Amino acid sequence: MAEISLFAVLSAVGARIMIPVPFVPFTLQTLVCMLAGFALGARKGAASQLLYMLMGLVGIPVFTSAAGPAAVFMPSFGYIPGFVCCAWICGALAERMRARYGEPGFARYFAAALLGVTATYAVGVAYLYVILNFWVQQEGATFFKVLSIGFLSTAGGDVVKAAVAATAAVKLSRAGIGK
Repeated sequence: MAEISLFAVLSAVGARIMIPVPFVPFTLQTLVCMLAGFALGARKGAASQLLYMLMGLVGIPVFTSAAGPAAVFMPSFGYIPGFVCCAWICGALAERMRARYGEPGFARYFAAALLGVTATYAVGVAYLYVILNFWVQQEGATFFKVLSIGFLSTAGGDVVKAAVAATAAVKLSRAGIGK
């Protein structure tokens, strides 16, 4: 439980380290999600991100902007359930690779991290599209505009974060940390 709580708190810290861009701020949360999956495994990694989400939904100010149930109406809220998916995917792929090939190297961790962050974007961009078209902007936002706001503006940084997470995962596994 301490590990799950630690990564939930790290996600909250990662939310505060940000570069503001319109609608979807660039934060370190995806890095924490990938590391949670790699270090804790699929179930505990996802549980840490679920705990983070629940902390914000009950009113603890851990999200980048709003807290409490109203956070569901933030355009960027969809990335938060995406973090749960990201941690689970990274952890599940790392577990599977360890069982099949032994300790994964950088390339396999990097591929797992990219797939995890892809899930974050899939959930986040879909949610962003719905919120922008049916809640925030009644005149609507085209899919390309949503894609440019919610993916193209931050994807390069997430590729770098995936490389950092893969490097850290290799070092953590050499130190005997990782499920």
